[in-house]
Amino acid sequence: GGFTLIEILIGTAILGIMMLILTGSLRIGAQSWEAGEARLERANRQFVIQNFLKRHIATLLPLSAVNAKGEMEPALNGIGNAFSYIAALPDQLEGGGLYRFIVYLTGDEGNQAIRVSITPFQSNPKSERPPPQPIDDVVLLDQASHFQVSYFGVSQEQNTQTTGGIPQPRWTNTWHDYQLPLMIRVDMGRVGEPSWPILLIAPKTQVLR
Repeated sequence: GGFTLIEILIGTAILGIMMLILTGSLRIGAQSWEAGEARLERANRQFVIQNFLKRHIATLLPLSAVNAKGEMEPALNGIGNAFSYIAALPDQLEGGGLYRFIVYLTGDEGNQAIRVSITPFQSNPKSERPPPQPIDDVVLLDQASHFQVSYFGVSQEQNTQTTGGIPQPRWTNTWHDYQLPLMIRVDMGRVGEPSWPILLIAPKTQVLR
């Protein structure tokens, strides 16, 4: 014989439950996939940005230049949320010569970005050549939550303040000295993401000295 009405109703109910379970499983699977992709995207972004900073800043050169006022300027100038240094272009980019890189935080709170300005390096801006203009100013990290830089070493200011004994290296939020710091500490992050690891960068000129 055929199926009774009760059997058909029971079978339909079971089929409906199975479809609900299958749909829920697919939704959970899709959400897990999207979450995994988001984590992978965060990890890739973090790796690329921090790897660039760590590798490139380590190659900065201890050069000095004359500014527009005729005063000597050290290669590395830094404050808490911005610093500039002189180095060659990264290996991935074509072009020779030296450039001044300025890494800085810009924008209002909630809409901040970390940018990098790149300008050809000119040791004497009072020469007959016109002052160099930036060749690029790119966003390194959008939606930045914070960007804090500090410097470890013995600055000229410490030397002048020391009355006796040898000044000991210490951390400071500013650097304006011909002597390069022993270490540069970069604390940065992105809105809505877990804390990024703190970068500790040792200029190669200090390591090889």
